[in-house]
Amino acid sequence: MATKTKKREIVAELEALFQKGQVAIVADLSGFTVAEITTFRRMLDKDNAVCRIAKNTLVEIATADSQFVLLKDLTHGPTAIILGYEDPAAPAKTTVQFLKKVKKGSVRGGVLENKLLSAKDVSALAELPSKEQLLSSIAGGLDSGARGVVSILNNIIGDIAVLIEKVAEKNTDAA
Repeated sequence: MATKTKKREIVAELEALFQKGQVAIVADLSGFTVAEITTFRRMLDKDNAVCRIAKNTLVEIATADSQFVLLKDLTHGPTAIILGYEDPAAPAKTTVQFLKKVKKGSVRGGVLENKLLSAKDVSALAELPSKEQLLSSIAGGLDSGARGVVSILNNIIGDIAVLIEKVAEKNTDAA
């Protein structure tokens, strides 16, 4: 059993992790081997996310004064907390895909922007395009919009040039 000092250290570490987090996903990783959990953690590193396994009471203490206070509704039994720091969809996507791949474990839910997410909500979050994909589609839309404006301006300038030419021809014919 961990000493009180060790528990305080764990709570302090968890509080620091929760302070920077944007999304927290709660999963049950029962039956996973150390190698599987290590693989999962390495996958999460690419998403700027972490997976921590801690006693539920320590998680509840660490989240008491944070936006993740609602996690207490999801922490029962063996619990793994996946915290995402940038794109909220990325750790959800990685978690859901990994659990499908190994055919073990389950997502219980999560917390995003002080709102409790069900397991279904986390799966829906996992289906969203990544931040990079959204930014590239926005940039593409802006680029095509700019091209459209340039095309319209070119057409207007061309029409004005034709109009000036016709007026000039009419004036030379009249003179």
